Amino acid sequence: MRVCVFGAGSLGSAVGGILSAKHEVVLVGRRAHMSAIDKHGLVLSGDVRRTVRVGTSESVKGLSSPELVIVTTKAYDTDSAIAACRAWSSRSTKVLTLQNGLGNLEKLRAWKHARAFGGTTTMGAQVISPGEVRVSGLGRTVIGGDLDEIGSETISNAFLSCGLPCEVVRDINSEMLSKAVVSACINPLTAILRVPNGRLLESDVIMRFLDELCDECVDVCKSSGVGLASEELITRVLDVVKNTARNRSSMLQDIENGRRTEIDHINGEFSRLGEKRGVDVPLNRALTAMVGALERNARKGKG
Repeated sequence: MRVCVFGAGSLGSAVGGILSAKHEVVLVGRRAHMSAIDKHGLVLSGDVRRTVRVGTSESVKGLSSPELVIVTTKAYDTDSAIAACRAWSSRSTKVLTLQNGLGNLEKLRAWKHARAFGGTTTMGAQVISPGEVRVSGLGRTVIGGDLDEIGSETISNAFLSCGLPCEVVRDINSEMLSKAVVSACINPLTAILRVPNGRLLESDVIMRFLDELCDECVDVCKSSGVGLASEELITRVLDVVKNTARNRSSMLQDIENGRRTEIDHINGEFSRLGEKRGVDVPLNRALTAMVGALERNARKGKG
């Protein structure tokens, strides 16, 4: 399969690098990272140890239209990703989102309709230096299109053929909402406390906070017509924390590196949905405000 990973940072590079074992892969990302990969290959370390040769580009200009585009940009760049790919991809090209946050799949569906697929993954990945990505756990990847089950199976099989654990689900919207709840619980707290995921388990106060935050997010989902079980989700949150204990969340990495975070598309979106539907969301509001303040200070210091 011809695959393009658009927005190939840590996660996108890890996924693309692993898929390159069986598929023709091109990574589209930032100049320094792409240049290093082009010169020396993509170095995968940690739980996946190999150096792979993979195509690279800073834009889609001049590239052949792929069979599958995997979008791994930040949620706030989804619109620009669609704009860049719209004229370049063919009518038959499938598009899969493996992004954080809410609303990404809806935007892709408005563009590609039945050929837009949603996905979630708990794979841990971090760019150590340009050209090197550390993988800390392959995690669990789930894919679904709701409108095209055969297409979902095709993408899943491409992942499985390279040793990436992957499964197809019929209700991808519920899966993506569940993943958003997990992200809303873990990411902002690690960013505020400046700790890897596993440290959240060391405090009884934080554990209680996680439980209450998860309940609040579930109430928002229920108000949107998606019934998620609080007990199952908090168990999932804690399992992800344990299984990714050494990971530094993407939001924490963004704060540490003076970059824009996705807080507005995660807790901020839960806040907006809750307020719109009459659900009290004080915890999500507080986390959105705190991470927003940290982000502004970090970006100001970076500048």
